Amino acid sequence: MRERTRELLARLHLDVSPDARMESLPTAHRQLVQVARALVFECRILALDEPTTSLTDAETDHLFAILEDLRHRGLTLLYVSHRLPEVFRLCDRITVLRDGGHVGTFPRAEVATADVVRAMVGRDLPPREAEARPPTSAPLLALRNWTRRPCFQGIALSLRPGEVVGLFGLVGSGRSELLETLVGLHAADEGVLELGGRAVRFGSPRRAARAGLVLVPEERQRQGLLFNLGLGDNLALPRAVADGDVVLRRDRERRSGEGLLAEWRIKASSLDATPDTLSGGNQQKVVLARWLATRPRVLLLDEPTKGVDVGAKYEIHGIVRRVAAEGAACLVVSSDLPEVLALADRILVMREGRLQGEIAAADATEERVMHLATAEEGHAA
Repeated sequence: MRERTRELLARLHLDVSPDARMESLPTAHRQLVQVARALVFECRILALDEPTTSLTDAETDHLFAILEDLRHRGLTLLYVSHRLPEVFRLCDRITVLRDGGHVGTFPRAEVATADVVRAMVGRDLPPREAEARPPTSAPLLALRNWTRRPCFQGIALSLRPGEVVGLFGLVGSGRSELLETLVGLHAADEGVLELGGRAVRFGSPRRAARAGLVLVPEERQRQGLLFNLGLGDNLALPRAVADGDVVLRRDRERRSGEGLLAEWRIKASSLDATPDTLSGGNQQKVVLARWLATRPRVLLLDEPTKGVDVGAKYEIHGIVRRVAAEGAACLVVSSDLPEVLALADRILVMREGRLQGEIAAADATEERVMHLATAEEGHAA
């Protein structure tokens, strides 16, 4: 059995001991082990459902090289993804489903990205409107020498009312850890956090939410939703906690929940439905809606469009811009560089726990942002 395992792992260029525990492997290696398991059965059809969601660009390239090799060996690949560049890179035919129904199947060589988007969404997506830069004003949130070793150190930044700031960096740069420390999931070692001009420290997300600082977490299934409760309770609880309510008033919360479903265009059978009955895009909109119901002054978003289709991504972008236009400050962490370029007024770049620089949206290109994210500190200017 070990020899067969070694053979399969070598076939996938995976340098892992057959005796290694799965929980000890990085995400990319666990994904490839899943592929190796399928090969044990000498399958002729291999289905992959969003296989690159948690992978870096280099890990994705490795996976795609393996998939290309398997295809050349005669395997049929069924590849499910919301990431259209990956679909066009790998697939020969593209099938679009919407609301559980078949919309169409297109040969890759005969269809453009805009055609697939139109099929997915059911309409053309308008381009982003030109927006005036937010007026200069005092920061809602400011950090000085914000440090939590070994995740990040010496972070200094500010967020002003009415702006969307992007925070970009490669996996392991400390972005998510920074957001979690701001809302009190972890304690900072040193540094100053000012909210509305006052120095504060939060011991829990509850206290941060009551002060107007909320985090929409990356892992909606593990951190963002309560799957044993209906949508009504999921939408009501964060606001009740932030307001200090001890008892939920069912009539009021039901009216509020129904309004949120309609406002956010969340497709659900009722407020009593549980989150597992929703699509990934609708789950993500529930996570956003439940925290925005607390009326935050500062909104932190960690990978807000991870694993959602292009239509839901467009709607979420519109929601973030609307929240900023109403006076909140938004900090968006995303590994999707085109998303950061399209959404942010300013882009901050982290590398290995340090802030490498800032680029205004008007001056930002993929090359400039990636240079900051990958260059050594002395060469990042």
